[in-house]
Amino acid sequence: MYPIAFGLIFIFFSFTMDIFGPVIDLLPDPVGYALVFWSAWKLRANSYTFSHVLWLSGVMAVYSALAHILAPTGLLGLAVSGLETAGVVWLVILLARGVGEYEETEKCSLRWASLDRWRLLTVVGYAAVFACTVAVQFVPGIGFFSLLVALYWFVACVGFTVCFFRTARRWKHRNDDRGPGGQKLIKGPLPPHLD
Repeated sequence: MYPIAFGLIFIFFSFTMDIFGPVIDLLPDPVGYALVFWSAWKLRANSYTFSHVLWLSGVMAVYSALAHILAPTGLLGLAVSGLETAGVVWLVILLARGVGEYEETEKCSLRWASLDRWRLLTVVGYAAVFACTVAVQFVPGIGFFSLLVALYWFVACVGFTVCFFRTARRWKHRNDDRGPGGQKLIKGPLPPHLD
């Protein structure tokens, strides 16, 4: 699950630099979607939802690469941004659902409830940012409100990413105290054998 957590950094955040003319995105979205795809490929057997994450991340990798290359503007750019926002929101929902499904079937605690709360905040943040993007086109003077919405979105995305890193850590160590077949391992010295 760690590749998904790192992929979320690429998907959620954008860090661009103007190097000798062209603007270069140092956190390109297609790389993030590829990381999510790779991890979902491994997890698809454990959770039916991760098979949905697999195809959605593949489609979004191609879509975001094409959107970046074509870079549409105006109303077409707004439509492209809306579709990308919908894809990210659906991916966040599926990731939280997949962790919950895995936790339920494997009977292990991955702190799904906390991840689900951050999922809700992130989805609301994405919807609010897109609504502000549309509103700025038609209603002048909402710049300060847009700034507050962007700050809320940033906090929600950081929270979801950090929570997913914690989930990935718990997933990695889920079997540390269990042996083959799921039985508890005995910690410490074994009791003496009596004949």
